[in-house]
Amino acid sequence: MEIESVFSSPAGSFSKKEEEFLARIISEHAEKIATILPFKQEKLTFVISPRTKGDISAFAKACGLIEISINPDGLRESDNRRKKIIEQLIYIIYHEMHHVCRGYVGELPEGEEHILIGSIISEGLADSFAAEQYPSAHILRKNDVDFSEIGGWLGKIKEVMWNKERADDSWLYGGKGKPAMLGYKIGRFIIQKVKENNQNADSVKLVNSSPKEILELSGIRLLN
Repeated sequence: MEIESVFSSPAGSFSKKEEEFLARIISEHAEKIATILPFKQEKLTFVISPRTKGDISAFAKACGLIEISINPDGLRESDNRRKKIIEQLIYIIYHEMHHVCRGYVGELPEGEEHILIGSIISEGLADSFAAEQYPSAHILRKNDVDFSEIGGWLGKIKEVMWNKERADDSWLYGGKGKPAMLGYKIGRFIIQKVKENNQNADSVKLVNSSPKEILELSGIRLLN
């Protein structure tokens, strides 16, 4: 797979040295991932742009495109902040590339929709993949799940999990009385249960499994 990094930003947002540094990190990890996951794509483009608030965010927009926004000031402010941004960037590369390989991206084929449980499971798989392939302290912390925080919501989510996902879906992102990033946490928990119940299961082997198949493997009673 060809990996391309494109900087889409006003002149001077990132220095040439910063662009080369970021592109090198992306290339190093993306090329590794391309040998692990069964991609159908021949080319994957990372578009990196500046942001003024926060440090970094990303979105697998299409099967050949991942968008990443990074705060240039964060790379320059302090060693600690710079280190955190780089750790988050590496996590993003693994996470978003799993979405791309799975085909669960922002722009789905005509006639397909983002279903809540599909999004929840895809987020859990992507986080699990990052932890399996690059188990840094930062990534492992992101995979921690406090069951006491989500346990009471598992029975309730059964009623809505096959609904179409909304852009601000509180079942996924939290809010409206729900814990922050609730869907992501439930997704991680589901994948943890799959791996506990199936010794050879991992997020590479599960990359093309359907939500129903994943739920059945988890043993969590959400299907009946």
